[in-house]
Order: sequence, then C-alpha cells, then structure tokens
Amino acid sequence: MTEATGFEPTGRVRMDWIIVGVVVALCVGIFLYFTAGRQYALRDSASGFDGLEYWLKDQNHAAQSFAGGWPLNRNTVGLLIQPVYDAHPDTERSAAKTKDELLLQSDEFDQQVDVIREKALSVPSLVILPKWRSGMRLTGLAHPFLVVRGANTQEVLHQIVGSEVGPLSFARTPFSEFSLASDRSLVARIYAAQTFEGRGCEPVLGREGAMLLGACPLSGTGEKVHVLSDPDLLNNHGLVLGDNARIAAQLLPEIAREHRIIIDYSDKNWLTEPEQVIERERTWEDLKRLFEPPFVVLWFGAGLLVALAIWRGGIRSGPIADPQSGLGTGKRTANRVRARLMRLTDQDGALLSDFIDTRLRARAAKVFGTTHNTRGSPEQAYLKFVHARRPELASRLDDLIQAIRALPPHISAYDAIEYVDQFELILEQLADDA
Repeated sequence: MTEATGFEPTGRVRMDWIIVGVVVALCVGIFLYFTAGRQYALRDSASGFDGLEYWLKDQNHAAQSFAGGWPLNRNTVGLLIQPVYDAHPDTERSAAKTKDELLLQSDEFDQQVDVIREKALSVPSLVILPKWRSGMRLTGLAHPFLVVRGANTQEVLHQIVGSEVGPLSFARTPFSEFSLASDRSLVARIYAAQTFEGRGCEPVLGREGAMLLGACPLSGTGEKVHVLSDPDLLNNHGLVLGDNARIAAQLLPEIAREHRIIIDYSDKNWLTEPEQVIERERTWEDLKRLFEPPFVVLWFGAGLLVALAIWRGGIRSGPIADPQSGLGTGKRTANRVRARLMRLTDQDGALLSDFIDTRLRARAAKVFGTTHNTRGSPEQAYLKFVHARRPELASRLDDLIQAIRALPPHISAYDAIEYVDQFELILEQLADDA
C-alpha cells in the first residue's frame, strides 16, 4: 500500500534507543565498580576471610562477616575474629602514588590498637596479625617479597598483648606443619610460616618458641585473647592447605562455645550491652554516609535519568519530523492526507477502493505511457488490455475488484491485508507477462 498512502520506511536508526542503551551500560559498569570497593575486594581476595565464613556455615556453625554500621549485642557473640590489616596501627595510612608503592603497601586500611584491645576485653576474641602486603591481594601471588616486615608485625603483637610474649620469627622452610594441641592427628600446613615465641601463652597450634596460635594474656588486664600470628591458617589462601579447614571447623566453634562467630572487618567498636541505648547527636557524617557506596550508585543513576529527561524535553518538542512530509506534488499530498484520515478513522474498506484505483492507474501509465490518450478512464483501458492478453487472470481480477468495492467501510486491518495480497499477486503475474 505504499503507492496509495505515500508513506515509506525511512530506515533511520533510532538514536534515542542507542543513547538509552549506552546509559544503561554505564550504570551497570559503575555499579560493578563501586560494589567492588576496597573492603569488599579485600574480603574476597586471597588474604580475605569470606571463605572461612562460607566453610563454617557449610559445617552448620553460626558465622557472619561484619563491616560495621550497626550495634552488635555482645552477649550474642561467641568469638570475635579480628583480622589486622594495618602494620602501623594508630598511624594514618598514606595513599600510594605509584604502582610499586601500591603493591608494597603494608596497610590496607587504618586501624587502632585501643579499639582492638577494647573489643578483646568485651568478648572472646581471636586477633590475627598482619602478614601480607597489598600486592598479594592485587596479584594473587604469595611471594616472600610481599610479606610485611617482621619488625612491624612484631610491634603490632607487642602493642596488643605486651612484649613479654617474645619476638616474632619466620620459618626457614617453604612449608611448615603445626599439630593441634587437642588433636595431634590434625596438622596445619603454612607457607612461609610466621610464628612468635609465646612466653606466658597457652599453645593451641605449635609450641612455645615457635607458636602459631596461642591464648595469651592481654597486657594490663586479667583477660586472655587468642593470637594467630599467621593469617594463612584461616584466610582464603591458606584454608585449602593441609588440615587447615578441618582445624578451623573444629577449633573455632570450641573457642566460641558453639555460639555465633563474627569475622569483624570494622575499624570501630560496635559491641554494646543488651540494655545499652546509644544516644548521640546527629553529625554531618550521618548525611555523608548517604553518598557512600552503595547509595552513590543510586544517586548517579538518578542524575543520569534527570539528564536524559532534560535532554529529551529540551531538544525535542513533539514527534520526530518526517523529512518526506513536504515532498511530492499537490495531488500526491492530497492522496496521502486522504489515506491518513481514512486510517485514523478505521475506514480500511474505503481505503482499499482508493488503493486499487491508484494501483490500476499506475499500471496503466506503465503499459500505455503517461501521454497516451485512452478511451474512458486509464483503469478501464488497462482492464480491457488485460482481458485481451490474459482472459483467465482478467476474470479473477474483475471478481476481486468487485469484492473489494463491495466491502463495508470498517473492516479489520488483517482482512484488508488479505485482499491486498491477492490483488498484488495478480498484478505481479500480469507484470511477468507484459
């Protein structure tokens, strides 16, 4: 029905859909970028402890990772695991300026000794000393070159439990094995083992002089805290070695007395008494948290939607202009308008009658030429020509034309298309004979 209506497909690419697709792709990329923040990437990396959480849950023990943000009822915590990722606690971490500095950075985020000790005084705790630099997390390679300086780790140990426990040392063999004190059949296997002397500590893994895990007195108090000198016993990197996973599943619930085990990545003390009510004034920090991950993704997405709405409302006003709307002769324009009005009023039957007249005139012009004088109308001349050449097709064409002219004005588009297909098929057959 192209010749009747004058409307033809433009074949133009919808630029607005391309822009929407690009915006959606950007939103997804930014969302993935922000959700893979430093701490989330750390927990999932080789030096993180997400694997320990999943393993304990798989063994039907209550375990949970905690990054801060809400109070923890101290009476519900059986064991608080505190990984230390800061080889210089109480000192502000300096941002790396080069790739080498980033790989050799010994502080993943800032922590404070007082907070670590305060937590250890509140609930049974297992403090895990630092061992690996950022390069181990970023490259996934556990190379001795990426081990934190022993003097720094030893200083952290002494700040937490006192210098009476003795110095820190490193094994001289690539892999070291340590038997569990309560079950000698379970042997921990550690790469580049980092141990401490452990004077005054009760050995749990290892022995005095080369202790991997021990219950040590918290300096200045009567409390005890478990100290793990090498995180590779429990982290994602070392949990698959030796009997490390079996030791974790047996030992940690015993220390927690089958209560909840919390792996605490936070740098503040969120432990509270059950009846304690936290009262504090609102600060700008509370508002600032609304613009931190993951909320920043929502703000960015809202900004993109607002920008897109302003663009569509500011540049466009109404439907997209059809570049062909102003082309053609006055007669073609009149036919186009007439066809458009018929389509809008659902007069597909009446539109078909105009359509076949237009198509027959077009065929007559092609057969006789535009300047040839014919008796009667061009349509009748063409039908007479067809009767002389192909009587059988002419008869079918006459019957179809009469059927189309007898159609009611209002018919469905599906029925109209059926008549159009039959009409065009006969014209194609006649064109092949021309």
